[in-house]
Amino acid sequence: MKVCKSLALVAGMTLVASAAQAADYSKGAIVKFAPGMSAQDVREALGQASAQVEELVAGSGLYLVSSKDKSKAGEIRTKLNQTAGVMYAMPNHEMTLRGAAPNDPRFSEQWSLKNRTKEGADIHALEAWELGTGGLDRAGRDIVVAVIDGGIDYRHEDLITNAWVNSGEIPGNAKDDDENGFVDDIYGWDATSNTGNIGSSSHGTHVAGIVGARGDNTKHVVGVNWNVKIMSISVGSFSSANVLRAYGYVLAQKRLWIESGGRKGANVVATNSSFGYDYADCNTGEYPAWNDMYNQLGQVGVLSASATINGNVDVDAQGDVPTACSSDFIVAVTNTTRDDVKYNSAGYGRTHIDLGAPGTDILSLVPGNSARTMTGTSMATPHVAGAIGFLYSVASNDFLELADENPAAASLEIKRLLMASTDALPSLANVTVSGGRLNLAKAARAAATFESNPSSAATVDLLNAVQDGMMEALIDIVDGL
Repeated sequence: MKVCKSLALVAGMTLVASAAQAADYSKGAIVKFAPGMSAQDVREALGQASAQVEELVAGSGLYLVSSKDKSKAGEIRTKLNQTAGVMYAMPNHEMTLRGAAPNDPRFSEQWSLKNRTKEGADIHALEAWELGTGGLDRAGRDIVVAVIDGGIDYRHEDLITNAWVNSGEIPGNAKDDDENGFVDDIYGWDATSNTGNIGSSSHGTHVAGIVGARGDNTKHVVGVNWNVKIMSISVGSFSSANVLRAYGYVLAQKRLWIESGGRKGANVVATNSSFGYDYADCNTGEYPAWNDMYNQLGQVGVLSASATINGNVDVDAQGDVPTACSSDFIVAVTNTTRDDVKYNSAGYGRTHIDLGAPGTDILSLVPGNSARTMTGTSMATPHVAGAIGFLYSVASNDFLELADENPAAASLEIKRLLMASTDALPSLANVTVSGGRLNLAKAARAAATFESNPSSAATVDLLNAVQDGMMEALIDIVDGL
């Protein structure tokens, strides 16, 4: 047997150190032997014919030494301590992904983020969180998702640190301090009363928790984003006028953010709309303001994630507002289950419903520092609104340049990435545009590696020409493609 006996004393000193004595060798030991030793030599040296010896890296002298009988771990370690030719040994440490799994106590119940009963039926949040946990873009700017709903309990202990706060406004002085057209809008706006006294509801708080319950804070649950800013816009009565006022608040804040170079307003990248008019036909001429508003929001880089009808309804044929409206800046969402199929009472449409997301038995927050499960497309949609915010947080510098130069083109690129990265599901094939369910990790990796190129620049110019009605420029661009 080829050994280097002169190394025995050094090896022994290494193995009897106090740190080594306390180490866990139950998963085997990674050992480096003197040059020339074979796996059979190692077994003979250990006096353990049953020892499992695996060369880890060819020619390196590194072996994994273990036994099927875990009770033999201590015995193998003792033998290593006595074996001439051992250069060093270390435990086969069990590693964990840094920061991937939050410590929120009810995370294990959030199947939509990590499904423990059906592999792959979730949005792959753990893999996405390896890239980041949301909140800031690469330039260090806050990312905001606006939740238009019955109101949010922003004082909830799992939301309060993620609540968007208008730092330009002085509370309670009855003045429009930041000159954004709204008085005392500290945490958002109430579109029904036209005041900063936003309401609170179980539905809105649940939606907000899915978007961005604070992560890794040992409280309740975690959102798609751990650190995103959530803007609350409450609507007491969901008339078209009140909803348009709500969207108008978002539009004003994003325009102000752009015009002020980020000093005022809010960097809203998505709205969540878990409401609508069942069986409404957006093409009748009775709803043009809806499309108009979504297009205006899109021009400043805001995508509108929208929940479709809670019924097994083809909205292409039977209608729905807003998810059967035609704006390219709508991301229309249906509901999938923990079995990775479309929920039986969720709308569909090959032309208008873009993708699915988990929305059945979803655990999230409710007022009173509590949490419970709810079901519906209302719960599916904030997974997508949260995903939009998340993609902005991990997107490449090239993408941020695009977002600054042409926010409309950037938002459409985010929508494209979401659609292109879905996991294909048979139950969504031919009844949704993408045919799949949200995969946050795939979309995030695509956003993180986004690179601008001449063709995409031409697309941006083309979009600008269409938007501005510049027909001559349009002709020139088309000719140059």
